[in-house]
Amino acid sequence: MKRGDIFDTRLNPSEGSEQAGIRPVIIVSRDAINRNSSVIVIVPLTKAANIKRSYPNNVKISKTEGGLTVASVALGGQVRAISKSRLLRKRGTLLDETMHKISSALRITLDL
Repeated sequence: MKRGDIFDTRLNPSEGSEQAGIRPVIIVSRDAINRNSSVIVIVPLTKAANIKRSYPNNVKISKTEGGLTVASVALGGQVRAISKSRLLRKRGTLLDETMHKISSALRITLDL
């Protein structure tokens, strides 16, 4: 598992407006952490059709990328750490160009 990989993931239990259920997520933690820790950092995805407003920390991803089957949006404002045990199956890997956009979105979210 590497930075930029997309996995279907069990996000329940969740609270409030957190993304929930089984959904694709992008691994955004660095590869050294992904190899050596039981916890990784992810950004959840949602269907692009579900997005009513555009935010600068969201990134659109086409349905042909990373094993996705629908146009999606990476929700940079919902970045969080999860246990690797929540990961179910790998879908694919994002293009470097898309990961640069994800990194920019995270810089906005985290004020880096």
